[in-house]
Amino acid sequence: MSFRKIVLSAILLLFIQFSFAQVSTSLKVMVRDAVGHQPLDRATIILTVAGTQKNYATTFTDSTGIVVLERVPAATYRLMVGYAGYEPYQELVTIQTTDKGILEKTILLRSGSKTLNAVEVTGKKQLVENKIDRLVYNVDRDVTSQGGMVTDVLRKIPQVTVDASGNVELLGNPSVQFLINGKPSTIFGTSIADALQTIPASQIQSIEVMSSPGSKYDAKGTGGIINIILKKNKTQGFGGSVNVTAGSRLENGSVNLYYKANNLSVSGYFNGSAQLTSQTRTTTDRNATDSFSTNKYYLQQNGVNDFHRNSYQTGLGVEWDATARDNISFSLSYNHFGNSNDGIIQQYDNTRDINGRLLEETSSIRNALSRVNNGSLDLSLDYRHKFKRDKQQLSIILYNSNGNNQTSYSQTQHGINDQNIFSGAGSHNPGTDRLYSWAIDYAQPITANFLLEAGLKSEIETLSSSASALSYNPADGGWTPDDKQSYNSVFKRQVYAGYVSGSMNLFHYLNVLAGFRWEYTTNHATYDKAGQTAIPDYSNAGPSMTIAHTFKNQQTLSLSYAYRLERPDYRDLNPFVNLADPHNITMGNPLLKPEIGNDFKLAYNRNFSGDNNLNIVLLYTHNSPDIKSYTTFHPEYTIGDAIYNNVNLTQRDNIASETRIGTNISGTIVLGRIITIRPNVQLYRRETNNIHASPANMSGFEYRMNLNTSWQITKDLIAEAFGNYKSGIRWQGRQADFLSYTFAVKKQLFNNKGSIGFVAVNPFARYLKQRTIQETANLNATNLLYIPYRSFGVSFMYKFGKIKVVKSKDAENFLTKPPVEN
Repeated sequence: MSFRKIVLSAILLLFIQFSFAQVSTSLKVMVRDAVGHQPLDRATIILTVAGTQKNYATTFTDSTGIVVLERVPAATYRLMVGYAGYEPYQELVTIQTTDKGILEKTILLRSGSKTLNAVEVTGKKQLVENKIDRLVYNVDRDVTSQGGMVTDVLRKIPQVTVDASGNVELLGNPSVQFLINGKPSTIFGTSIADALQTIPASQIQSIEVMSSPGSKYDAKGTGGIINIILKKNKTQGFGGSVNVTAGSRLENGSVNLYYKANNLSVSGYFNGSAQLTSQTRTTTDRNATDSFSTNKYYLQQNGVNDFHRNSYQTGLGVEWDATARDNISFSLSYNHFGNSNDGIIQQYDNTRDINGRLLEETSSIRNALSRVNNGSLDLSLDYRHKFKRDKQQLSIILYNSNGNNQTSYSQTQHGINDQNIFSGAGSHNPGTDRLYSWAIDYAQPITANFLLEAGLKSEIETLSSSASALSYNPADGGWTPDDKQSYNSVFKRQVYAGYVSGSMNLFHYLNVLAGFRWEYTTNHATYDKAGQTAIPDYSNAGPSMTIAHTFKNQQTLSLSYAYRLERPDYRDLNPFVNLADPHNITMGNPLLKPEIGNDFKLAYNRNFSGDNNLNIVLLYTHNSPDIKSYTTFHPEYTIGDAIYNNVNLTQRDNIASETRIGTNISGTIVLGRIITIRPNVQLYRRETNNIHASPANMSGFEYRMNLNTSWQITKDLIAEAFGNYKSGIRWQGRQADFLSYTFAVKKQLFNNKGSIGFVAVNPFARYLKQRTIQETANLNATNLLYIPYRSFGVSFMYKFGKIKVVKSKDAENFLTKPPVEN
């Protein structure tokens, strides 16, 4: 607590010192439609020193049609304003040395005399944008992710890594809070890796990565926040796009439609995908010792599994500018994903005493089938009111997410040369996840350089789960209900939160974003096998701060701290026991406590000419307690009245702590405006302290690296190559390394309204070999997984509509005519 008090005192001191800062002249420009006086979002503002070619600033208005240029020196300037479909505007503006405060200019733009039926203003948007509190990855600039899913995009984002199973880490931390359009969804509650496979890359506009989120955001996710922003139209008229991908491993398609007239816009989408059935090979060799009896246990498994995945999404969004200052938006979406895993495994196990004498052995064949089906219905209603004063705003958000989760398995075992089943088990596990939330946020500018924000939020989540277990009876060859393994459980969690945050420019030198967030969590759990389960309530409070300074030559240095936590979610708390493999049992842990994280980062960013860029992040994180999947060996394990032999039991648990020290280095190198190279390297040292016997302490060095190279062959043809490597994490052994590479080409068609592309993933190797080692005090196992990862795909995209405006970064919205003097 002493550290938090020191940081909070520093924040308050900065606020006090800032109040004595001298206010200089700022230029506030408000851009409106000359007829309806609606604000014009992202109108281009260019300010140059009159009589020279010196460009003082190029920027864009916000959604209210307003932009504020801070601390403008005394001089005479030429102010130029442009917006697609409107007559350009310019005038001379003089700022005197005696001017203080804010100089306001209201610009009314007249609509152009010609209708824009097929106007397209092209411009090059950077693939990766580094901002003070986040990194933005613009997916439409990514060629090799065409036809893929959001997982394929995440692999290419600096600071983010994804393994072969689709598990995501942010700067080496797997505790990531995923949002869609800034909001949570119960679709992520059961399996984040599966949920990410439901969103095609063609549906995404950009992805925001916040490794040190401010106090305005939920504290959940010790690794940070990844916000997936779906495509949204801002142009007038009707239009849309169609995307189709056919491939040897993945197929998907999507349709996006939009309509906007004056102050009302409506958008809708539908997409579906299928990962075609692929056969995965597995091999396991395991040796274990019972510490009590000293007997030795051996297990060998060899099998093949047919895996299939499918998903679809649909959604509707409506946005209405009720007045020039009031905006109401509504969204409705449904997300579904499912998978099935059908396997045949040949297994052999034996038991020997300490002298090696054989006590027992079994050879058998196991047939196992697992299925998952999940759906989530999300509704959101947002209201935003902007006051007359710039940046003063009130927003209210109502949100509801309803998830339905269906998990089931069945397995039977028979002899090698005997088809008679001697054992079997099965279970159906339906569950629901109900999430209700409201939030109120208010922003109040104190001075031209100091914005104060505060908010309240409440979130209620109810997780219900039941299991209907069956056991096979060899005597009569039938299935009977197993009441000892069947159960019902209900978990209810309520979170109450409040925050205060301030952003300021301190002493005209430092940009400061600082705040404090408090969250109180109540927990109630009922498990019919044990009645009311005591899970303590808890309170979490901590500061966040980012201090940045921009030097000359577009260099920025920033220091940040964030207090974060990870609350266990549905998949962690669900007590469901998965016996699809009786030798490797997984189950949830209803008694999990939250993970607490303290995150420090020092970042340097420099932009060079020609889109060249360098970004370096140094990090130190400490989680205590930390949550990890933990495996224990049991010679015998009892569930209900059934006893299972030679068992590995895996569930999530609170270990003592984990510390990570490392760096992430990324950048962009442009060669002759034709070839672009984007390297990314992550290096970490991880130290883990464990409250369990093995391993008590573990440390190791980990690294990830990827390289993306694009070649602009012609104006309409581009080729890209992407390579990615991730070393395995050391924890109870070592996870598998992961290597993948992708080649892609894309050809623009129909005056950039369409495109066709070809993608090849790991074309020179049929299988991706994953070797995992498990090591504890009494267990040593090697697992080999052969994943059919090689794939080829062809994608096609077509955009339609009367108006299509692609805004450029420089002189955006200025079409063909020069500005007219007014």
